[in-house]
Parts: sequence; structure tokens; C-alpha cells
Amino acid sequence: MDLLVDVLDPPLFDPFYSRIKDLVTDYVCLVDSPEGIWEISDREIPYAAALRHGICDIIESTSFWDRQSIVRQYLSAMAITMVLSTLFFFICGSICYYLYFDPAFKSHPKFLKNQVRQEIRESMLSILFVSIFTAPIFVAQFRGYSKLYASPEAGPGDWYEIVQFPLFVIFSDTGMYWLHRMFHLPLLFNTMHKGHHRYIIPTPFSAYAFHPVEAYIMSLPAHAYCFALPMSKFAYIVTFVVTNIWSFLLHDNSDAFHTVHHKNVKFNFGQFLHSWDRLGGTYQDPVRFFSPRRSGQSIKQPE
Repeated sequence: MDLLVDVLDPPLFDPFYSRIKDLVTDYVCLVDSPEGIWEISDREIPYAAALRHGICDIIESTSFWDRQSIVRQYLSAMAITMVLSTLFFFICGSICYYLYFDPAFKSHPKFLKNQVRQEIRESMLSILFVSIFTAPIFVAQFRGYSKLYASPEAGPGDWYEIVQFPLFVIFSDTGMYWLHRMFHLPLLFNTMHKGHHRYIIPTPFSAYAFHPVEAYIMSLPAHAYCFALPMSKFAYIVTFVVTNIWSFLLHDNSDAFHTVHHKNVKFNFGQFLHSWDRLGGTYQDPVRFFSPRRSGQSIKQPE
């Protein structure tokens, strides 16, 4: 994220924040300005003068609008996250929908009326919420609290440039598996996760269609790795993109493993791997699940 901010600062954010500063200064701080909000005398509102001076001191401070300002870093990170997430959602979701999603599924009795529209609406709300609360994570990275590094020379060694990828998969899959199971506890399932599971026949547009709080919490393992273990900025970008693409592919019904989970909420909680499902007793073989006659045992489907 810091690399992207550095690129966008000169052509976009520098003039934008400069303009915002001028507008806010004219509107808030110039008492005699016809556009000003201080139309009532300071004498008529207790502490109005002190409040005005305090606000204007902050607004007119160069450090408040400086590139290193924590407020500016937060606003920039939030804006970039929101815009890129929205673009990514519609581009990747559309590609997966038109290339991989079988239109015949829309005739399935479990496919909801106006389902795609509902998925998109819920996803937009989640993107907004997650962007607001993910921005502080990026600010923490900007300010050196993570273990991200820019070049292989700054990392543990050349060997780690490869090893960090499987480590990330194991780390994030562990977190996502247990968080996913947590959201299947009765209280959390009924208040948050149940909404996602009404899409028994999901489309790729349901990849982000979660309760906003749940969506944010489920995203944390992917961000947490670089705070727990060293990670190159290149690897962070790659894993971030791949993780999001994988979320779309999980919901186009071509991935039988996760499709099982949408048809029976007791099985297959993993994101990337099957390991924790096998260890936790929640693994269900998709072939056996969708072809119960082969094993001579029927598997109950949800009502």
C-alpha cells in the first residue's frame, strides 16, 4: 500500500489535500467570509472562540496535511482500499461469473430471486466497512510496525523468498479455519454468518457478501502474517491478490470442496487447504458428498 501511496501522492493526493485544506480553511476559519460557519458572534456561544481557534490551529497546521500525517495516511489508505476493492470486485467477479458460473444453476429451486443483486449490494456494504477498518492496518505498516521489507537483501535470506509463500498459506488458513468455525457457533451464525449461507447456490458475486463485521474479522489472518513473521512487500501484494481471486473461485460452484460447505454447513471450513478439516473432523469428500450412492450412505442435505 505504501508503494501505491508514494506513486499517487504527487499527481493526485498532494493537490487534493491542498485543495481540501483551502476549502476547509475558507469555510471554517475565516470569520468574515460569507461562506464561513461562524455567523454568530463568539460572545453568544460559550467557548466558541476557543473551539474555533483550536480547530483552525489543527486545520492550518502544515503537519496535519503532510504526507507523514497519520490522518492523511489513513484517509489515503481508506480511499485506495475502497476504490481498488470495488474495481476488483466487479472486474474479477464478472470474469468468474461469465467464464465459470453455469447459468443453469439460476434455474435451481434454491437459487434466490434477485440473488446476484443481493450479493452485490451486501458486498458493497462490506467493502465500505472493511475499507474503513482495514486502513489502520495499512497505516501501521506505513509507520514501521509490521515486518514487511522492500528487497530480498532486507529479508532473512534468499531461501525465505520462496518459503514465505507456503508459510503464509499455512498461517492464514489456520486463522481462517478457526474463525470460520467460530462464526458457526449458534450466536454468531444466527446474527452474522447465516446471511451468507442463504446463498446455497452462490455466484462469484457472493465472495464478499458477508456481514460487514464478519468480513473484516475474516480478513485479519491475511494481514496478520506480516506483523507476526517477515514478509516481502512483493509477497504481500501477490498473496493479497491471489487470496481475493481465490475467494471468487470458491463461490462459482466449480470448487467442489467449498460448494459442499454451502450445501451443508457442518463440513469443509478451510480456505486453501483441507488439513484443518481433516484434523478437526469436519472434512467431507466432495465426490462422496455429491455421489452418495457410490459409498452406499446418504448424506442429509440442508432444508
